[in-house]
Amino acid sequence: MNTKLPIPREPIEIKDYIKYLEKLEEGSDIAWDSLNVWYGNKLPKCLWDQWQKQLKNEGFTWQIFLKVLKYRTDKFILWAKGMITWTQLVIDVEEIIIGPVGQSIVRSRIFKNSKNIKT
Repeated sequence: MNTKLPIPREPIEIKDYIKYLEKLEEGSDIAWDSLNVWYGNKLPKCLWDQWQKQLKNEGFTWQIFLKVLKYRTDKFILWAKGMITWTQLVIDVEEIIIGPVGQSIVRSRIFKNSKNIKT
């Protein structure tokens, strides 16, 4: 992937929603952090809405995007808790997309699709 992805506006409303979910769980012995950042796919949708045109040109679909982002759940949690900045989260997400993980997932999809094409 040759193109640098722009840094979207920080979705404070999503962060606030994640914090709201955390408050609902106070006193629980269960760690809900992963579920909270993924609930409703709000955070991935925010990024996809900004990047989908560029990513589609690189062979990404919404499903592939989600598959790649699962490897950054830790960073989603850190951002939601205020432990890293939005800019750092976006940089980390972009690195997984353009790096070996993202590119191998895209290539495997393209390879599988090419095998299914009947000539």
